[in-house]
Amino acid sequence: MKKIVLGFFLMLILLIGLYFVKNKFYSAMPEKAPTSALEDQVFSYQKDNLSPACPAESAMICALDQAVKCTLNPDFEGCAVAKLPKFIFMEDESLGRPTEMSFKIVKIKPISTDLVEIHTQSTCNGNWFGLCQGYVIYVLVPTPKEGEEEEWRVKDVYAMTE
Repeated sequence: MKKIVLGFFLMLILLIGLYFVKNKFYSAMPEKAPTSALEDQVFSYQKDNLSPACPAESAMICALDQAVKCTLNPDFEGCAVAKLPKFIFMEDESLGRPTEMSFKIVKIKPISTDLVEIHTQSTCNGNWFGLCQGYVIYVLVPTPKEGEEEEWRVKDVYAMTE
């Protein structure tokens, strides 16, 4: 009987411990931008007509905005310090860098507190590794700044095929 009570007690302590670990490390999911306000909006860009201002109030959308602007023009303001994937800055005519891009947000998917995927339906007038046409996913990570609101940056970009 003592073994059963001791086993039950240890199981209870283990479950309580797991509960606290889960709540401490996984309770704060990143703030999800409301897709309902953004899902009908199409963001369009032209290389010769880029503005340094972000068209949205969401830090995540602004990170995506910066990545698209740097894809169109790697010499654009802020691109050098944006910590974007290195392939965005590659210079080779055969890559088919676009001069026009647009995207519509399909879904914002929080993976963890420090990883978010933004799924888009994108179009462009180039090839660019196949990363600007069709279903394109941008992977974002936070870049905390002391004393300021958290910012995000694009860590990776990949495309989904049907």
